[in-house]
Amino acid sequence: MDSRLTPKQQKRQQERELIDEYHKLVTEQALEPLYQSFFEWKSGILPYFELTELIHVFHKKNQEIYKDFAHTGHKELLLLAKMKLSRLTEEDIVENKRLIERWEYKM
Repeated sequence: MDSRLTPKQQKRQQERELIDEYHKLVTEQALEPLYQSFFEWKSGILPYFELTELIHVFHKKNQEIYKDFAHTGHKELLLLAKMKLSRLTEEDIVENKRLIERWEYKM
């Protein structure tokens, strides 16, 4: 981490890195079935027109992922990232108890 950053800037950078890691996870999870479909296509199991349909389905899913990350508030996105990456702290749980309960997150 850049030592020239203020503590507030360092915290914000750490938050961005966590959200980026979560974005990568979500995108890779969506890509994995498509990746496997390419093997099926290459081996002759999956016809090309079905593969192209799966590519289209992934593209739509990727657009949804983009919208989720572009239009979700920073605080909520950070909390989601911490939940999905198993990095919630006691402080996060206390500060966001209602939201965590509304999302029906199991600890």
